Amino acid sequence: MTKPFTYDVEACEIIDKVGLVQALEKCVASYRDRCLNSLHGDHPDPMWVRLYVASERLRQAVCQKNVTRTILEIGSALLGCDDMAILELNEDSTLSLLAGSGMTDTRRQALTAKARAIADAIEAFKISIVNTHTAYDQLWSQLETTAFVPLWHENRPRGAIIFYRLLPHRKDIDQADRELLRLLSMFAGPLLFNV
Repeated sequence: MTKPFTYDVEACEIIDKVGLVQALEKCVASYRDRCLNSLHGDHPDPMWVRLYVASERLRQAVCQKNVTRTILEIGSALLGCDDMAILELNEDSTLSLLAGSGMTDTRRQALTAKARAIADAIEAFKISIVNTHTAYDQLWSQLETTAFVPLWHENRPRGAIIFYRLLPHRKDIDQADRELLRLLSMFAGPLLFNV
């Protein structure tokens, strides 16, 4: 059971697809309200718009059963990162690539070689952003990643999303990106692994 992140709505537990859709609908409504109530002139704050779009896309992905593609699209369009890996953590601490973009042989080999360390990072259940002084900075540097999002479902580690490098026009992870990573951390696990 995962407690989803929302600003205005009390957290609820996700135990099935109905609960997942309801939690996402509350999240979408919360972000839509933030968009409408935080205008800069005639336009809503871009942070809330990005979060609204991401949560709405995730809600749609439940019904359309295209979660991995949606996560890749969110990473590309809203985070500015075309090179990503969506991983599943297996019982023996090996990793399976569920989906990816920009995956080279070198990256695949590095994921295999560092599987135990990545599994430990998933189990720690902490989002990591490069150069933010976490216990895993050396690992992320070796893998040349920008951000790491652990995925849990039903109180156990299930996988991760690795964001490799930002597009050239993006210089760093901003506050909206951090909230987007948090949103993915809360919902991607239940979306991907809710059987």
